[in-house]
Amino acid sequence: MNKIIAITLFAALLTSCGGQNTTDETSSTVAGNYGDTEWDASEAISGDNLLKELEGKDSVYTTVSGNVSAACQAKGCWMNMDVSGEEMYVKFKDYGFFVPKNSADHDAVIKGWAYVDTLSVAEQIEIAKDSEASEEEIASITEPKVKLSFTAEGVVMK
Repeated sequence: MNKIIAITLFAALLTSCGGQNTTDETSSTVAGNYGDTEWDASEAISGDNLLKELEGKDSVYTTVSGNVSAACQAKGCWMNMDVSGEEMYVKFKDYGFFVPKNSADHDAVIKGWAYVDTLSVAEQIEIAKDSEASEEEIASITEPKVKLSFTAEGVVMK
């Protein structure tokens, strides 16, 4: 009986880490599709257009292109994307997939929901730790922060 429980827990752990969409940590290749990419990446709008579409709305479902400025260094479970000079925090729907940790400075197209969100102090500290911020940078996080955010269903890395 204990073996069955152990096998079940091991299988659950494997599937919770993203299953087939996880990437090899030593891989230098970033280009590829992550998550659900059964959509047309050529329909992507620019960061400027995203900001215009969000005016007066709490969220918008869209496809956006931009440059990845940072990615989670623990697992690749989030990334930041430059959107018209503003950094947009991108997480992945249901943590169902991850991007390569070396995604920074690569162009990407993402599809999902864009919205303005308030990141708690705890969330900001976790993000800072994942991006290998210094102790001083982490200690300076003392207030919630309003930030442009995005929950991506899929990512196409160029």
